[in-house]
Amino acid sequence: MRKIFSIFVFLLGASVSAQDIFTTKDFREDRDLWTDPAYFRNNSADEMREMDTASAYGLEGTAQLGAAELASPYPYQSASAHYESWLEEADGGTQHTWETLPDWQGRFTGGADRMYGGSNPASEVVKFLTPEYQEYFVQDMKSLADKRSWGANAFCFPGGFTTSVRDAEEFIITPDRAWFLGAGNNRNYIRWIYTDNTGHTSEEFQYPKWHGESIGFWDGDSLVVYTNQIRGWKGGLTEFTDQLETVERYRRIGDTLQGEITFYDPQVHEKPFHSKLVYELYVDTRPELRPLYNTCTDTNGPASKVYMDERGILNERLPGDPLYWDATDPRPWDTFLNISEERYRQYLNSIEDGGH
Repeated sequence: MRKIFSIFVFLLGASVSAQDIFTTKDFREDRDLWTDPAYFRNNSADEMREMDTASAYGLEGTAQLGAAELASPYPYQSASAHYESWLEEADGGTQHTWETLPDWQGRFTGGADRMYGGSNPASEVVKFLTPEYQEYFVQDMKSLADKRSWGANAFCFPGGFTTSVRDAEEFIITPDRAWFLGAGNNRNYIRWIYTDNTGHTSEEFQYPKWHGESIGFWDGDSLVVYTNQIRGWKGGLTEFTDQLETVERYRRIGDTLQGEITFYDPQVHEKPFHSKLVYELYVDTRPELRPLYNTCTDTNGPASKVYMDERGILNERLPGDPLYWDATDPRPWDTFLNISEERYRQYLNSIEDGGH
């Protein structure tokens, strides 16, 4: 149905509805409307992310209020308290041998059911965020409504922690550690989870890492994982900070690896955020479909910041150059969206001034 009326809705443009994310000239002035599903035309955050395709542009969404509970079902206010409580309940954890480890062999596909908002209207995500991150989220949704999306892939940036969780494909387990692996068309993911009771790196050596640092324990045939030192990035409901810590739990049931993850990032979320994880066994085992090591430069080429100058020498673009980008920018999507927003506004003004 979304595709049938796509051209009709696209042509109607601003006349489709009253003030909403598609028609507003300044979303910041609409803060009172952000928590109304109608402001996003009842689209979920995932449906908004599909607006880059003409077949979905501007259409009424299919989101449902209450489709997925975002709040954690647990009473804990920190990942450490959560993890320590489960460790105590497990009497210090199960010490597996090679003979007693559960069978997690195989390649899986799937991921999170609501890590990115699920089937809830985008307005429900707004309610779950702190005021600062509400604005960041709505700015992102507005860019999608204008077809001005930012993606880490396009700039050869890493996918970050949430992508490494969602896109995990193989779960390799041994008595003292586990590896979670994933491969995309231009990137690879690996997480090391230490289950040898050594704990996290001492505080003096801690720093933010793309996939964080993970420890865990076995509770029977279930693996519990505690991750901290996560580098803040874009992903999840909107984005996350260096303060994010998570607790995960995994258990194989038949051909399904079932799990859950709880996010603790009080700077972003009003309360701890929770998502189910479901990975189905990949039944197509043809050799040509095996995961491969990939790099972003395989598809996007080398970074434009480095170039060969007129002397035939490799050089680097400096601030002020139109093609310069700051590799130390902690929130490059925000820089992009702010510049994109201004350029898009200038573009619309030029059309109006030209009488088109």
